[in-house]
Amino acid sequence: MNSLVRPRFHPFEIIVLLVAGRYGFVYGTATAVMAFLAYYGILLYRDGLSSFFPEEFSFLWPSVFLFSGMVIGDLRDDERRKADDTRRQLELEREEKRTSAGQIETLETALLELEKRFLLQPETVSTLYDVARSINLADMNSLGQALLSGLERFTKIETASLYKKDGNRWILSESIGSYSRRKEIPLQEGPFGRALSTGKLVILQDLFAPAGSAPESTEDREGIPPPLITIPIRNTRQETLWIIAIESVPFLHITPETLRMLEIVGDWAGNQLSLLEEREETRKKLPVDPVTGLFQKAFFLERAREELQKARRYKLPLSLLEVRFIPTDPLGHLLLGRSYLANLREILPLITRDTDLKGTSETGKYLWILLTVTDLDGARIVGERFRKLYLEKKTENPLEQVELDTRIVSFHQGNAGSETAFREFADRLEALGETREA
Repeated sequence: MNSLVRPRFHPFEIIVLLVAGRYGFVYGTATAVMAFLAYYGILLYRDGLSSFFPEEFSFLWPSVFLFSGMVIGDLRDDERRKADDTRRQLELEREEKRTSAGQIETLETALLELEKRFLLQPETVSTLYDVARSINLADMNSLGQALLSGLERFTKIETASLYKKDGNRWILSESIGSYSRRKEIPLQEGPFGRALSTGKLVILQDLFAPAGSAPESTEDREGIPPPLITIPIRNTRQETLWIIAIESVPFLHITPETLRMLEIVGDWAGNQLSLLEEREETRKKLPVDPVTGLFQKAFFLERAREELQKARRYKLPLSLLEVRFIPTDPLGHLLLGRSYLANLREILPLITRDTDLKGTSETGKYLWILLTVTDLDGARIVGERFRKLYLEKKTENPLEQVELDTRIVSFHQGNAGSETAFREFADRLEALGETREA
């Protein structure tokens, strides 16, 4: 039987194999069916359509077509699935590798940033120690400048100001850097009021405004923007007496750790301020200033009033020599104080007597000498001698930029116009008692 005889190799088989191997099971099966129909049609045409079962027709080739299309197509689909799985796995591995590389890069960057933090830098810790030491060694006159200088070294601030509370306003006391500052600020205005009410460090919100946003203008009526950072300085009674206003600082130095250390430095300054206040209150209760060896202002004025009444009663001359020390530059301003006046004590025994009274102001910027039984001419001689001796001592230290301003008030009951002179003398003593700086 011809149907059982193996025919020659059919060309349609090549097409089925190519399609199944290239496109898979579905396309391979469809191609096998079309190859069978084409093969069957050719045989019908060769027999002249005389029979629906041509003489050379064999089921072998349709079976081969279907078998090739289905099996090869299924094998191809299986390989495709494996290839897709492998490709997905490869992409996952690549993504994980990129993620790992990104994580490594992020960790390396974080490590570098952490190593730059001040707690891991020995020189910064040393600077912080120097700041604490300078604050602890400062007196009332130099504490503000020591605090600003320490902050400048520690946080690299470019401009900063120290304001002191005075009634219902803040008064500019010290500053570093070139910046347009207000001399006076209302007590409750802006970040100053917030720092006063909360007792905590205040950061200007515009400093951390989102990128691309336009923060609202925070300039005051004078067109001066508020400080970036405001640090309250509080005493042990939790009273805010001073405020540090930082107007300009490199942005990279503004970290949470730095802000925390600024608060700590502010606490140090507050504790030192409280200690100095307690010392000052104790000192004021003493008749003699322990630093200068001179009478305190209150005790001096009390004794001066007694001497004025005594001079009037016994008709004796009495003169008051006032000496004011005037700084001519910032260096002279830093030098002034009771410790500076203490260096001049060796001059006073050369120009005064034991019966004369010597007193000083709270700040040490004034020196008073009450000359008993001394008229105006004698007081002038004492004043000139003091000036001469002071200039001689000043030449020993040419860096002292301090000048003298003297004033003499004299009274003698026996002279003409003595009542007027008495009232002027008494009024001057009262004025000294009311003058805050004196």
